Amino acid sequence: MPEQGWVNQEMENTKKVVAINGSYRRKGTTTELTKAALEGAASVGMDTEMILLRDKDIRYCTNCLTCYKDLDSEIAPCSIDDDMEEILHKTMDADGVILSSAVHNGFVTGLMTVFFERMAWRVCRPTGRLFVLRGLPQPRSNKTRALATIVSAGGMPTRLGKMFCNDGTPFMRQNGCYYLNADWVGGVYAGAKFSKELRGEDWCKAYLYKILTEEQLKEARELGIKMGAMIKADKLKPVHPFGRIGSLLDRVTAWFIRE
Repeated sequence: MPEQGWVNQEMENTKKVVAINGSYRRKGTTTELTKAALEGAASVGMDTEMILLRDKDIRYCTNCLTCYKDLDSEIAPCSIDDDMEEILHKTMDADGVILSSAVHNGFVTGLMTVFFERMAWRVCRPTGRLFVLRGLPQPRSNKTRALATIVSAGGMPTRLGKMFCNDGTPFMRQNGCYYLNADWVGGVYAGAKFSKELRGEDWCKAYLYKILTEEQLKEARELGIKMGAMIKADKLKPVHPFGRIGSLLDRVTAWFIRE
């Protein structure tokens, strides 16, 4: 029988992956892809959890600026008493975050949009700087996380969808990495595959015939495995808004602009 101290240490060393799912459907394609990604992460030793935003009480931001005025908290306070507090604590404690959403009008769902709006100044403080610009969002947490995205489209084929109907992935990637001090793992864009050949008026009901393929589910599982491997390697580096040259630009700016 293992000693209690060994057990506690093993629990403390367990890495956690949290998926924030903005789908309105508990059993839709977005949810199934998210489950597959979490299964992949679990297969390499990650503790996993999916948060389905549709089941949470998340209200609209009132722009009261309570979070914005707090410069000290790791998670800034909010005047709205809802489930965002619980979700943000789980997100900030996680070593990896998966952001998943269905495509709605070429973008993420309203649930995911509200989540980002409510998250921004609670996990960032207005102390960032970009050249001469001041007051930009700066992550409150120094912890580096891994971040991945999953997007499930309705009737748009994958190749065309990535080109013309996928504003959601760059939005979640850029803002997610920036707000959460995260390293980019990768993303899945699952375009349309149908359970039957569509003819005539069937195209007007395309969403009802959409299915996931084993290839798409495998891609999601591999994304979770990749995230788990990156977390275990312990070499995560937060993504800079300007990419690889970002750190150099920061040093140049600090040299010429001094307090």
